[in-house]
Amino acid sequence: MKAMAKQSGLTLVELLIASTLGLILLLGVVQLFVSSSDSFRMAESIGRMQESGRLAQDVLGRAIRNADYWGCIQGAEVSSVLDDGDSDYDPDKHAFVSPVSVEFDVADGSGDLVTGSDMITLRGVSSLGISLADGGQVPESSANVDVTSTDGLRVGDILLMSDCDQGVVFQVTHMPGSKKIQHNTGNGEPGNKKSGGSWQCPGGGGGSNCFPKSFESGDFFKVHVSKYFIEEDAGTGRRALMMDSLDSGKLEIVSDVQDIQMQVGVGVSGNNVINSWLDVTAGNLTTINSSYVKAVRISLLVRSPEDRVARQRQRVCFPAWTDCSSSANLWEPADANDRHYYRVYTSTYSIRNRLLNTGT
Repeated sequence: MKAMAKQSGLTLVELLIASTLGLILLLGVVQLFVSSSDSFRMAESIGRMQESGRLAQDVLGRAIRNADYWGCIQGAEVSSVLDDGDSDYDPDKHAFVSPVSVEFDVADGSGDLVTGSDMITLRGVSSLGISLADGGQVPESSANVDVTSTDGLRVGDILLMSDCDQGVVFQVTHMPGSKKIQHNTGNGEPGNKKSGGSWQCPGGGGGSNCFPKSFESGDFFKVHVSKYFIEEDAGTGRRALMMDSLDSGKLEIVSDVQDIQMQVGVGVSGNNVINSWLDVTAGNLTTINSSYVKAVRISLLVRSPEDRVARQRQRVCFPAWTDCSSSANLWEPADANDRHYYRVYTSTYSIRNRLLNTGT
């Protein structure tokens, strides 16, 4: 009688059990991968959103704090020889006769502007460390100005010259030497204008290249004008904080900033007290006297760059000074399927050059 052969391999039942266990383990690995991937996407989106919020606050805060600086004179003592008849003259960027240093507006939706979002324009100067050279008096009808240095200057720059009594804004049209600049009429964008009309050469002369005053001393400053606002790309629907400046034109500063709302702190001159806060709205623009604005409160609505990272449509308190004790006052995106993360960033910035030095 033949001996029975030993069994080798696996039975069908054992194979089924092993396959089931393998599938369970594989499913666990897949779930772990998906969970880790979702967590990574969520963390990355939140991180980028926070980065956008902090960067927007930093840019706006620095610009607001430094606004309305005119050296040793007040903005009301500034005149300008920029050619307001030139086709490149833009009143928003080139108007410096008693300039409005802090100006507000509300977007009407024209172009790519986001309807109802607030806009702010800031004006002022920064020091160049350049002065009128000793004995370099700027006489009537002279386009030449002798300076201590031209480092950091270039043709086309718009400068303020001030002797702490009066200041004049002009455009550099030529630099014939390392210590000489010119402000000729007839060229430049917008260029400089001839005397006549709103101002005359000293002594009533009719020179084409003169300033309203003959300077015997003075310092030179770089003029800055920056406007901040929100735009939406018509093709993608993506929004961003934009800046349109005298130096660089229009640039995207921070992406995924959805809206910006502002309040202004106003108070009488002579102290650092803010008496009231006013919302920057279309109805309040005529009420706000920008010369009495001492601080600006800004609330930014920032969105994550990626969709489908939140489990449900987000609701936030925007702007931050809204009474959100009632859920009806919470802001939420219009699209019910929106799954972006949203966060509100709010800060208050003083206009330092309008505050008194109390010695503390």
